[in-house]
Amino acid sequence: MENVESVSLPPGTHFVLDVKNSVGEDVREGVVIDPAEQHDLDGSRGTANFVLKWDRSAKHQAYLNVEAVKGVTRDITADDANKFVPMMGFECRGLEPVAFKPDVFIVKSKGGQTFEADLSEGEWADFDEKLGESVSIMGISAEFRTHKR
Repeated sequence: MENVESVSLPPGTHFVLDVKNSVGEDVREGVVIDPAEQHDLDGSRGTANFVLKWDRSAKHQAYLNVEAVKGVTRDITADDANKFVPMMGFECRGLEPVAFKPDVFIVKSKGGQTFEADLSEGEWADFDEKLGESVSIMGISAEFRTHKR
């Protein structure tokens, strides 16, 4: 990160994931998860942000909920360059996220300017007029780590 103070998720963020059946080989690519959506779970009072059945004969639904995890998930700061930072959590049953497709993030420069940065190509650059220097994020990567409560 060059001249970046922080990177955060914008309000109303949708997550685009590839998900895999946790007990099989089926994969669904490009699944859009909207944290504002709530879907009823069959045979339960519960809801989830994303629900699917891997095949029609499946007895149970697989589901995913988007969750900020207190003390774990947070924005990325300038001190985090080249470090893994958990920005969001996913509670999953019957599926596993295997790939994340980055989209738009909010980047605040060290000069105080705010940008909407499209990180879908894995890098982004712009110019901070106040700072008089370029601002960039290069070589972004994403991974999933299991967190037990």
